[in-house]
Amino acid sequence: MVRTCVYCGEELSSGTPEGPVDGRRLAFDPRKGRLWEVCPACRRWNAVPLALRWEALEACERAVRDQGRILMETENLALVRVGPGELIRVGRSPRIEFAGWRYGGRAWRRPRSFWARVLGGLPPPPVGGYDPYGLQGMGGMGEPGHLEDWTASPFVERAQALTTVFASVPLAPRCPGCGRPLALAPWEFQNIRFRRSHRELVVTARCALCGEAVAADLPEVRPGLRLGLSVTTSPEEERRWAEAAAGVLDEVGGGVGLVSELARAETSLGELDPRDRLAVWIALDEAAEAEALEREWREAEEITSIMDGELTEVPGFERFRRRVLGLD
Repeated sequence: MVRTCVYCGEELSSGTPEGPVDGRRLAFDPRKGRLWEVCPACRRWNAVPLALRWEALEACERAVRDQGRILMETENLALVRVGPGELIRVGRSPRIEFAGWRYGGRAWRRPRSFWARVLGGLPPPPVGGYDPYGLQGMGGMGEPGHLEDWTASPFVERAQALTTVFASVPLAPRCPGCGRPLALAPWEFQNIRFRRSHRELVVTARCALCGEAVAADLPEVRPGLRLGLSVTTSPEEERRWAEAAAGVLDEVGGGVGLVSELARAETSLGELDPRDRLAVWIALDEAAEAEALEREWREAEEITSIMDGELTEVPGFERFRRRVLGLD
């Protein structure tokens, strides 16, 4: 019998899950004996019935240990590439050798609902969009008086794409200056900078509605930044600089290290070369995906713990757990 997602009704699988397959994810917790199928449509975690978990849990742990390549780690989770599919392992991950590019090209391959989830917390645009200066005209460059604003911009060839984005989506839900959504004139995208304020990482930008240069918290501007970087980075640049951009992140200790370096130097996005801009995009993508995975895991764990009751009282579970973890 085919199982379906309890949240959206999408078909999942039938019988015992056999491991990761292309385009699908399994999530598992070898210590608590949990196993979930991640819905390919809505990305919610569906608990696999207890009777079907035993063989699949052991196979997942063995695949991670013997074939896995880490794509991303958080404090509680590890996203691991295994063959054509992906596994999400709950708990401290076993030692896995890195092979090839650590991101595996997945930074750009998003599920159908990805942007809806990312942008769900932003306010809707007003009627007519955020277009106080007539930005939609002249191929995205606005009125004739704004042509000079684009003169020194490295993104002038993508003026129309940037205008389309920032006429529909604010950079942040709220401007610290005027309290309205933090709208961004598209030519100002190049002037966005990372800075530190009271030990916190912030982003500085000029609000198109009130004209003030303001500092907004990084998590609030991250969706807008990612959209802007996605339209100013061509597919050719992705392919050319992907491996080098991942190397930059490795050198500085990951996304937090990269943003900290940029904040220390107060470098603007327009001053970055394509490789470093791509590294920023990867870092922001990784942080957003990590937060989403953590939220989904916590919700799924709460529901599954209620469904399972006290699994540790199931006869033979402790012996099975030790075998899966290689403790025997």
